[in-house]
Amino acid sequence: MGRWVLKTLPLFEPIREELQVVEETLHLAAHGEHERLGEILNYLLDSGGKRIRPALVILASKFHDHDAARVLPLAAAVEMLHTATLVHDDLVDGSLLRRGSPTLNVDLGAGAIILVGDYLFAWAADLAAATESVPVVDIFAKTLMTICRGEITHAFDRDGWRRTKEDYYHSTYSKTASLFAASAQSGALLSGAPDATVQALREYGCKLGMAFQIVDDILDFVGDEDVVGKPIGGDLRQGTVTLPLLLFLEEHPQTDLLRAIFEQQDDREEKTRALAHMVRSSPAIAAAREEAQRFTIESKQAIEDLSRNPYRQVMLDLADFLLERRR
Repeated sequence: MGRWVLKTLPLFEPIREELQVVEETLHLAAHGEHERLGEILNYLLDSGGKRIRPALVILASKFHDHDAARVLPLAAAVEMLHTATLVHDDLVDGSLLRRGSPTLNVDLGAGAIILVGDYLFAWAADLAAATESVPVVDIFAKTLMTICRGEITHAFDRDGWRRTKEDYYHSTYSKTASLFAASAQSGALLSGAPDATVQALREYGCKLGMAFQIVDDILDFVGDEDVVGKPIGGDLRQGTVTLPLLLFLEEHPQTDLLRAIFEQQDDREEKTRALAHMVRSSPAIAAAREEAQRFTIESKQAIEDLSRNPYRQVMLDLADFLLERRR
């Protein structure tokens, strides 16, 4: 143990040792496999995020008796599932950068990328099965279907520029909040927590995930490209209409520029930059942040009646941290 460096948030210090075990488990997927596959898997894991989803599994298991031998494989499973979805997302979107690092699209063909993603999905399923919990495996499978259904809807949407706020919230749940919710719910289930606690933690995860994605979408317009790790306005370039733009359109309902970006190739980059600048300079950014704050408050309210242990405080602090993050 200890071979791979854990890059996570300081506020996760109370569960750092458990997250280190998760990190080792994740990298075992790369050990002993085809040499090139191992290199790719290590690259993906080393360029990953702060392990928020596995942390949610662990934290949610701390309100009742828990068995680390079952909780930690599940924590690794949700991170592996998350990584797999990113691999496929980057391929579908044609993204060349994620978190400031080159995606697999730079060096690999589509066929190889799909196989890497499939391998990660299979490994994630194997880890989830190690919990020996039918309800948890059921949640895991249904969450994967939810994520894929959301991506399929987006891929087949030929009139994406007509997207509504209802469409946006449904998509945000599918692509992000569903896995946050499943992580917290499954961790609680594995601890044998009562139904009320399980549902409270699922609600926390869901609301936290909604706030997380809204902040992500805000940063896509206002963040520093060097800090965020991707070009500003990237979602718009890829044909995705997010909450800041939807709120901007409520006050400026003329959709000619947006429609031109989606349906025409001429001067598309110039038009995209122009619209992104308009959104960035508008009150829509503050309005979107208010929505993120609302979801953050609701996430904290969901667990206000749970035991006031140190792990509950970490979850409350995490909600505040994710709201204020800059990357």
